[in-house]
Amino acid sequence: MTESSKQFEAIFQRHHKPLCDVAYNFVRDPEIAKDIVQDVFLKLWRNIQHIELSDQIGGYLFKATTHTALNHLRNNGKTISIEQNPSVDKKVMTMQTPSQEDFSELETIVENAIDKLPARCRVIYLLSRNEGLKYNQIAETLGLSVKTVENQMTIALERIRGEVLPYLRPQGPLVFTSLLTSFFSMFF
Repeated sequence: MTESSKQFEAIFQRHHKPLCDVAYNFVRDPEIAKDIVQDVFLKLWRNIQHIELSDQIGGYLFKATTHTALNHLRNNGKTISIEQNPSVDKKVMTMQTPSQEDFSELETIVENAIDKLPARCRVIYLLSRNEGLKYNQIAETLGLSVKTVENQMTIALERIRGEVLPYLRPQGPLVFTSLLTSFFSMFF
């Protein structure tokens, strides 16, 4: 076994599980998450001659996994299922609520707003909201300052709110307002 092979195996053993967790937080399917991580490691193996296997490889793998998961979501039109998300208030869902079509439309609007964000802004937003990372963790992972992460989050939230506000019913029923509150708790 060559030195590169040994290093690669050690990197794989160290990072495989955490990267699967990262991918799963985006795609919510353990098999797809494993496939995404496998693709990332395959790309690493194919380019092993051109990549320095240093202590910073974890950040590279994390970024690659995040981008691959986001590409998977974009290419497969994946949406967030409210049934799979425990943060949605079940009482609101059992009340007389607007139709599922209304909720799906709002969900699509928010997802489109997230997709319209600049790449760095979108990644930072998803790392914060989907991964639950703190700003300093995001900054360290992406090699940015904490202030840059804060600014990017501000931009993301303002743009998402700006995209969603025109669709809110100004005199809609209280139930619709409750549904919106529950829905936004998933993102903000």
